[in-house]
Amino acid sequence: MTEQGKLSDRTAGSVYAESVLGALADAGLGVKDIDGIIGTGPEGAGIAGDFSDNFGVTLRFQAQTGVGASSSSSGIGIAAMAIERGYADVVIIPTASGGAIRPGSRTGGGPTPSSFEHIWGSNPAAVYAMAARRHMYEYGTTPAQLAEVAVAARKHATLNPASVMGERGLISVEDVLESRMIADPLHLYDCCLVNAGGGAIVMTTMERAQDLRTTPIVLMGWGEGFTFHDIMTAPSMTSFGGVVAATTAFAHAGISRDDIDVAGISDHFSINVLIELEDAGFCGKGEGGDFIAGGAIQLGGRLPVNTDGGFLSNSHGGGCGLYTVVELVRQLRGEAGERQVENCNLAYAHGTGGTFQGQYAAIFGRR
Repeated sequence: MTEQGKLSDRTAGSVYAESVLGALADAGLGVKDIDGIIGTGPEGAGIAGDFSDNFGVTLRFQAQTGVGASSSSSGIGIAAMAIERGYADVVIIPTASGGAIRPGSRTGGGPTPSSFEHIWGSNPAAVYAMAARRHMYEYGTTPAQLAEVAVAARKHATLNPASVMGERGLISVEDVLESRMIADPLHLYDCCLVNAGGGAIVMTTMERAQDLRTTPIVLMGWGEGFTFHDIMTAPSMTSFGGVVAATTAFAHAGISRDDIDVAGISDHFSINVLIELEDAGFCGKGEGGDFIAGGAIQLGGRLPVNTDGGFLSNSHGGGCGLYTVVELVRQLRGEAGERQVENCNLAYAHGTGGTFQGQYAAIFGRR
């Protein structure tokens, strides 16, 4: 990962290059070893030749993914399949953003021009707030329970020197509830950051990984789930494609939820974590508020979640879902420093993009 923050003096291309070269150095590989890529090139072109122009390599495989902010990390599944089938040997999955952050449009990029709510103007915070309000209506979830997610994220960020918000210090449930309202019931601290940054991961075969510089971490299970595009057609406002994604991933890995030592859950907003933990099967539907109570998702709790600070307090720059994977790999390698989870052998990642439209689940383990 590169520095995360404003990065107003950096171009996205320079952040991209730093990400790629940094990941390769971490693995003990060179640019010429890459023969596959998931995502765009450093100039943002959606064709692999963009990467070839800038790094001088010939690629045998290229693919794109479409899971919103989790698009980069959702490329893991495709990369694994390409490697397993022999279409590529070393796949790079990068993300980067840089330069001045521009305010988003009021519409937030609705799925279709005719969507009822988007023609009048809406944004992701409003849609996630609708999910939060519905969860409260159906299950009695409270704003204080949502606030526990933000409190845990900030605590972990204070232990992560690279996080955007770590230097701001700890926050309490009361701090979250007293922060200004963004979209009822979501307060300011219930909402993710807006910043720039970059990162990359490298995937290869286990055989190749044996001879590389770092401890190989294995993708043990993978699953995806897509249940709607336009929020007006969503079958439910409290359960989404994460159910089938997690079910598939755990079936592939052959382990249970109780075996997981640490989790990375997309937390664009605090309600994400409750819904995604429920959909992933770590607790029953509607039990997310009780599941995270009393610091249960903090370090030392029953299931440490987003130990880097997550999107709420670590970074929400570029394809930020990739940073979730980076953190889980560091945890499994034992490289997380003060935020290290003890006896960490199995990790779960749950990514979402858009407003719950796309979901993926991944399970990682030490070799």
